[in-house]
Amino acid sequence: MRRTTIKDVAALAGVSPATVSRALDDRPEISAETKERVRAACAQLGYVPNAAARGLTGQATHTLGVVVPDVSNPYFTGIATAIEETAAENGYRVLLSNSLQEEGRELRAIENFLARQIDGVLISPLSRESQAKHAALLEGTPCVYLGVNHGEKCSYVMADNEAGAAIAVRYLLELGHRDLVFLGGRADSLTRVQRVRGFRRALRERGLSGRVLPAPPDTRDLRRWAYEQALALFGERTLPHAVLAFSDLTALRILEAAEERGIRVPEDLSLVGYDNVSYAAIPRIHLTTVSQHKFQQGRIAVERLLRQIQGDRRPTGDLLQPELVVRSTCAPRTEGGTKL
Repeated sequence: MRRTTIKDVAALAGVSPATVSRALDDRPEISAETKERVRAACAQLGYVPNAAARGLTGQATHTLGVVVPDVSNPYFTGIATAIEETAAENGYRVLLSNSLQEEGRELRAIENFLARQIDGVLISPLSRESQAKHAALLEGTPCVYLGVNHGEKCSYVMADNEAGAAIAVRYLLELGHRDLVFLGGRADSLTRVQRVRGFRRALRERGLSGRVLPAPPDTRDLRRWAYEQALALFGERTLPHAVLAFSDLTALRILEAAEERGIRVPEDLSLVGYDNVSYAAIPRIHLTTVSQHKFQQGRIAVERLLRQIQGDRRPTGDLLQPELVVRSTCAPRTEGGTKL
């Protein structure tokens, strides 16, 4: 039996083969009625489109590849959601890969995307070293990086980590806190380095220093480490005035440790997270945090990538300014502080 082709579908639907291709790619210029007619013709004929085959013939597959370090992290889930929504609005589908914080997985994900003839890729690299390795693989493939782990002469979208931490510290200082701790993030994380820089800069403006507690580079379970570190911190004789957590996930573990030690937040200790993930707004948590505008980052990244796909390969750099989201985990410092 002869294999059904796109021409057969076009003849049955009463449109051109090009219209069939665009309809199956859910392109916005094709009407809903035409798309439905094309899908009905495909169903009647048993036609299944092959995006990879279209790519091998030099045609666009209207597919974008996305690589993130940890899809279980609500921050990356938010970015991926914004990417998928923006891509769909422009007639593109998305393939998502989770590197699980492993360089080998990150490289294999990119290789798999290239084998599928994707039109462009969005990557949140694990490190600048891993980015340098897969940059050679990508060659002329349109690409936009998310976050800080990228080199020069490439397109990227990121938030200003140093400014975000400084905003949080200045807020805590306005509340009267002086003994501040930055807790979390691997010592070799460039994101952590930038946030610590902002933490220290804002404290120096007031003649203060603060303390920084990073996780060792080889730490496997950062959330468990944060919990144990917070328990140790809260076991000291004098409780710090406030803690700036590396992330909202870190802040959640700090809250758990505080509850176990009988420490009240914010009455005994003020706490600020970072990322503004979805659960931070839950009433029981209601975490004061720093927003990186993750949905805006995802949308801008897709827009910059589509511009490359359309032929404009000039590198672009977008640095978004963070915003402090004030909720219920911070309070003015009482006279004398709290002694354990």
